[in-house]
Amino acid sequence: MKKILIILLLLSFAMTACCACAAKDEAQPAAPTAAPQTEDTQNETQPSVPSHELQAVSAEEARLAEHSVETIRQRGTLRVALQSGNSKMSYRVPEGVEEYADRAGQPSGYVPFICQQLAEDLGVELEYVFYDVTEEQLVAAEKGEADFSANVWSITDERLELYTMTDNILVTDIEGDEVFLRADPQDPTKPLIGSEEELSTARIAAVKATVQERNAGLQYPEAEILGYVDNDAVLEALLSGEVDAAVFTTFDRAFADILVEAIVDRQICQCEYDIVDPEIKGVGFILMKGNEDLCSYINEQLSRYRDEGVLLELNNRSETEAKAMGII
Repeated sequence: MKKILIILLLLSFAMTACCACAAKDEAQPAAPTAAPQTEDTQNETQPSVPSHELQAVSAEEARLAEHSVETIRQRGTLRVALQSGNSKMSYRVPEGVEEYADRAGQPSGYVPFICQQLAEDLGVELEYVFYDVTEEQLVAAEKGEADFSANVWSITDERLELYTMTDNILVTDIEGDEVFLRADPQDPTKPLIGSEEELSTARIAAVKATVQERNAGLQYPEAEILGYVDNDAVLEALLSGEVDAAVFTTFDRAFADILVEAIVDRQICQCEYDIVDPEIKGVGFILMKGNEDLCSYINEQLSRYRDEGVLLELNNRSETEAKAMGII
C-alpha cells in the first residue's frame, strides 16, 4: 500500500512540474518578426544617384534657367544673336538716307522687327550680340552667349536634334536658292557646267552651317560640297575656279549688284537650277536645346502676331524700307 502511495505521489509531482513548464513557455514572449517596410524605408534601401550625375543635372538646369522668361524679365534685357552683315531679312540702316537718318547704323528688317516686338511684350530692353560668321551665330544660343539666335534658320529634323527651335516666322512661301555657275574660260558666253547631270557631280560652294550647304548635299549627294565662311568667300571661290558652282545664303542689294557685275563681265552665269528642300518646315529662331520655357513664350507670341496681322505688317514694312534704303 505504501508503495502505491509513493508512486502516486511521485506521479503527482511530475505532472505539476510539466504544467509549470508549459505555463512558463506560454508566458515567454514570441520572437520578434521583421516589421513590414514602409514606402520611406523602401526608399532608404534604394541605390542613390551618383553625386556627379546630380551635379550634371543641376548644371544643365542652371544653364537653362539663365535664359528663361523669368530671368530675362529680372535681368531687364533680351539678348539676341544677330548676323552683322546685311540680308533682305536683316540689315543695318545705311548712312546718308535722309528719311531714316535717326536710325542709321541700327539693325532693321523683318527679323529685328520681330525681336523688338518680343522685347516690348516682355517689358525689357533689346540687346544684340553680333556675329560675322554664320556658324558662330548659329551656336550662340547653345553656348549661352544669347537667349536665342535670330535669323531665317530653316527648321529641319537635323537642327531639331541639336537645338530647340521656334515655329515658322514667315508669312510668305519658301523659295528655292538659285545656283550660279562659273563661266567657261574658253567660251565665257557659256557656263563650264553644261547640264544638271554635270552639276550633280561638280564642286559646289556654299556658306558653312547654312541650309544652303545642307540642301546642296541632299539634292546632289554625289557632288563635292565645299563650305566657306560667308557669301564673299563663296563668290571668290567661284571666280577663282576653286569650285564650279555656288549657292549663296540670303544677301542684300549691294551683294546682288556684285553678282550682276560678275555676270555682265562674263565671269559667272545664271542658270535654271534651284536648291530646294521639300522637308523644310519653315524658318525660325534657334534656342538652347531644352529651353522650352522661352520657346513656348515666343511661339505663343508668334501665333498671336500671325492672327492679329502683326507678322504681315512687319514683313511689308521691312520690304518697303529695304527698297527705300537700297537694300533690295
